[in-house]
Amino acid sequence: MSGSSPPSLFALALQSLLRDEAQAIKALDSLPTMLFPPLFSVAISRRSIKTVQAMVQAWPFPCLPLRHLMEAQQPDPDIFKAVLDGLDVLLDLDVPPPGCKLRVLDLQTNTPKDSLNIESSTQPWNTGIACQEAEAVQPRTKRRRLDPASSPQKQHLFGMHVVGDLCIKEDYPDQVLTFLIRRLGMGKVVPQLCCRKLTFLGKRPKLPVIEKILQRVHLECVQDVEITHSLDLVDLATLAPSLRKMVHVNTFHLSGVSVQSWSFLTEQEVHKLFTLFISQFPSMHQLKHLHLDDVSCLEGRVDQLLMSVGTNLETLAITDCSLSEADLTSLSLCLCFSRLTSLDLSEVIFIPEDLEGLRAVLLQASSTLVHLDLGGCWMTDTQLTALLPALSLCVQLQFLKLCGNPVSRGALESLLRVMPPPRRSRLLLLPIPLDCYRGIGGPLQQGHLQDYLAELRLLLQGVAVLTLIQDTPNTFQYDMILLWFEV
Repeated sequence: MSGSSPPSLFALALQSLLRDEAQAIKALDSLPTMLFPPLFSVAISRRSIKTVQAMVQAWPFPCLPLRHLMEAQQPDPDIFKAVLDGLDVLLDLDVPPPGCKLRVLDLQTNTPKDSLNIESSTQPWNTGIACQEAEAVQPRTKRRRLDPASSPQKQHLFGMHVVGDLCIKEDYPDQVLTFLIRRLGMGKVVPQLCCRKLTFLGKRPKLPVIEKILQRVHLECVQDVEITHSLDLVDLATLAPSLRKMVHVNTFHLSGVSVQSWSFLTEQEVHKLFTLFISQFPSMHQLKHLHLDDVSCLEGRVDQLLMSVGTNLETLAITDCSLSEADLTSLSLCLCFSRLTSLDLSEVIFIPEDLEGLRAVLLQASSTLVHLDLGGCWMTDTQLTALLPALSLCVQLQFLKLCGNPVSRGALESLLRVMPPPRRSRLLLLPIPLDCYRGIGGPLQQGHLQDYLAELRLLLQGVAVLTLIQDTPNTFQYDMILLWFEV
C-alpha cells in the first residue's frame, strides 16, 4: 500500500480539464482567475505545451513567476520555449487579449514562498518582488516615445518586463538570449529586462547585437557582472557607457583579456582603452567583490585600477598574471583594504624580492582578513620571510593557501611559529618543502618527506590534523600538506 496521500478532488478536476488541450484552452475565457496558477502548474507537470502557451497570453495577473509555478520540477526546455512563444505572440499584438494583465515574466528562482497564498493580495503573480523591481526602475528609465494616439493596451505591451539573469554567448545560447536575438533580427520590439546577474561567456554575438540588448536592460538593476573569455579590451571600452550605468554592481568578475586579440594596438592606445574601461568603476560605488583573472594588460596599471575602486572592497582577486614592483607599490599606497576579508593573488608572479607592497596590504587588512590565497606564486624563502611579520598579525585568518611555492622546511616552520593562535577553525594548505625534492621539477624523496612529516606532527601534536595530498605524477606545484586547526 502506498504511503502517499491520494490526489484531492480539486487536483483531479484540473487533470481532467487538461486531458483535452483544445477544450482546456477554450475554457480559459471563462476560467476563474484564481484557478490560473494551480492549472498552470498542472499543465507544466503534464507537459501540456499548447495550454502553457495559451495561458501566458491569457494570464490575468501582473506577474507570472514561472520558476515557482514549476515547483520542484527541473527546468524543462520545452516549457520555457512554450512560455517564450506565448510572450512572443503577446508582444506582436496591437491590443492584449481580454483579461490579460501580464506585465512581468519572472524567471528568477528565489520567489519568496511566504507570499504564495492564492487568497492573499500579496502573492507573486499580483505584487511579487519582480513586479516591484520592474516598476521601481520605470521612472528612471528612458523609454521609447510612443504615439500619443496609441492605446494604453499597446503601451502596456511595450512595457513588458522579463526578470532573470542574462547570459550573452554565441555558442549554445540559452532560450532567453535566442528569443531576444530573433526578435531583434526581425526588427520587433524586445521586452525590457531586469537582470541581477549579467554574464558574457565565451564567444559572443556581434557587438551591435549586444548593444541593442543592453539598451533594453535596466542597467541600474544589475548587481553581478561576469565577463569570461568573451570581450577584448576594445569591446570593453566600447561598452563603457553601459558599465557606467551599472551603479548598483556588487560583484565584478573579468577573466581572459589577452594581448593577442589586440596586438595591433600601440602601447598608448592600450593605455587609453584600459583607462576608459577602468574609469567606470567609480560609478560602481557599491562594488564589494572584484575578481580579475588572466588580465594580461593589468601589469603596470594596478595604480589606475585601485584609484578607481572605492573603499568598500571586501574581496579582491587578481590571479594568473604578473605584477611589477610599481604595481605592488601601488597596492601598498591604496586605502581600499580596510574592510578586506578575502585576498586572492594565486598564480601571480611577484617580480620584486622584498614584497614590501604586499606586506603593507596585509598589515592594512590584518584585522579583517579571513581568506588569503598565495598559491602558485613561486615565492622564495626570502619573499615568504618578508611577509611573516604581517601574517603574524592576521588574527582573523581562517584560510591560507601557500602550495605551489618553492620554499624550504625552515621557512615553513618559521611561518607556523609566528602564526597567531586561531580564534576559529583554520585551514592551511602548505607546500611540501623543497628540501624533500631533488630540486624543482625533480622527484619527491619519500624518506625526506616522512622525516619532515614526523617532525611536523611532533610540532603540532594535539593542535592540528595533518593530511598529505600528492598529485599522481608527484609534481611540485600540486603537492600539498593540509593542516586543519579545530577550535
